[in-house]
Amino acid sequence: MELLGAIAQAVVKVALAIGSIVASVVPGAAPAPAPVAFPPGPSVAASPTASSSKAIPGQLLVHYRDVVQPDVADTIEKAHGASKKAEIGALRVRVVAVPNGLEEAVLRQLATDPRVQYVERDFTLVATGTTPNDYWWPNEWSEIKTRTNLAWDLTQGSSSVVIASLDTGVDLTQPDLQGNLVAGYNVLNGSSDPTDDNGHGTWAAGVAGATSNNSIGVASYCWRCSLMPVKVLGADGSGTTSNVAAGIIWATDHGARVISMSLSGTTGTSTLQSAVQYAHSRGVVLVAAAGNSGNATQAYPAAYPEVLGVAGTDPNDALYSWSNYGAWVKLAAPGCSYTTGRAGWYGSFCGTSAATPVVAGIAGLALSYASGATNTAVETALEASSVRTGAAVAYGRVDAYATLLALGASATPAPTSTPSPTASPTPAPAPTPVVTPSPTATPPPGATILSTTFSGAVTNKNPARSFSLTSGAGPASGTLTFSKTAPLTVTVYSASGTMLLSQTGGSPLSLSLDLPAGTAQIVVSGTAQSSFSLTINYLAP
Repeated sequence: MELLGAIAQAVVKVALAIGSIVASVVPGAAPAPAPVAFPPGPSVAASPTASSSKAIPGQLLVHYRDVVQPDVADTIEKAHGASKKAEIGALRVRVVAVPNGLEEAVLRQLATDPRVQYVERDFTLVATGTTPNDYWWPNEWSEIKTRTNLAWDLTQGSSSVVIASLDTGVDLTQPDLQGNLVAGYNVLNGSSDPTDDNGHGTWAAGVAGATSNNSIGVASYCWRCSLMPVKVLGADGSGTTSNVAAGIIWATDHGARVISMSLSGTTGTSTLQSAVQYAHSRGVVLVAAAGNSGNATQAYPAAYPEVLGVAGTDPNDALYSWSNYGAWVKLAAPGCSYTTGRAGWYGSFCGTSAATPVVAGIAGLALSYASGATNTAVETALEASSVRTGAAVAYGRVDAYATLLALGASATPAPTSTPSPTASPTPAPAPTPVVTPSPTATPPPGATILSTTFSGAVTNKNPARSFSLTSGAGPASGTLTFSKTAPLTVTVYSASGTMLLSQTGGSPLSLSLDLPAGTAQIVVSGTAQSSFSLTINYLAP
């Protein structure tokens, strides 16, 4: 963000790393309030961190000695009222059916037979990748991209780990935040009331540490971490480096292990740098937004060496066009997340302001899992385990699960299928209002028209599919055909996250719009299972 006022002024104002809001209905608009009472979420129980295995009824696993032939094994089993169901050939283990209720009796009998090398019960396992039951979870691609659902199998956070959010405050009545809030501070007036009078702080806090798996709202990164709201910015979303510095000191002295700062300015001060150094020397992990100017200009406090500066990336790990970048930015993180808002609002929040609490939340998970880890150990783990991408940052895009592995966690089996929504850059809750497409203009003389077809399917588990399309500026048209009678919706977003079109209808569905130059995201969504084919005609880039 930009500094407000001349550098020579005694007080240097710092603006939020904003330009970062995508509303629940129309991206780019201010979030609209919603009732606190939300419709109930899907009844999906979260996979336990360590699931208790149960014995499979009516089934044993038998390994015979090498000299025992299959027909002899059949005879032995028949004598005990059992029969072979299957065989794991490479292990020479037979899966044997026995009468329900007699499993232990048959096991003891077979175990005494000298021809049996071993016999044992079969037990249940569950796929890893914890699935929360929060209402908006199906729209949250960010946590899947960063493999945080796998990290949740190892830890979902600890209340002893405090994440301080230095921002415009927090709505203390937000039902999805109340359970995790601890005492905060208002630097502006020296009071203990950090109430949010802007909205930005409530959005940022919800990404890092909203109460999760509670059937309402959203799933945050660190479900059980404590949230400390420290108000350093005013109702207009701006503040001073001195207030931010004071907030850093207060949070450090009151037990914060992580400090998340979704704010930035183009000039640092010795006071701000000294506060950063004070916190870091006392073991705090500091995270700050790189800024939303779309250039390589250094922003503060993100550019200080003790701070993890964060850029914003899309579902394909490409840097969003609005994100700052450069070697001074250490990490990238998903730049759009569903989160909490004031007055019970929930919706999508985009920008480096949204990417910053992603890293802060993962740092909270890391400190929850490895409580004795130093801040530098956590920082190294975040950096070394990050996924190298095309984003122009020093390290890469954060990976929560790999971060915990880097801190000594034992790898758990990867899930056989992704328990996720399909990644969508700025998902909007259904129903999406129909936006009348702009009329198709005549292509410029000599323009090259290209055609691309995307195919896929929407299902109950994956109700949306996302595709990228790089085009030149100009008119585009398309046709969506699909197999079922239930309507589908096509939504098109520009690279900046602005919704260009949202159209719902039956097959075939005709589309017409003007595309800006760059990479657009096209999302096909629906409420019933359906395979589809979408053909887009557009100008060559």
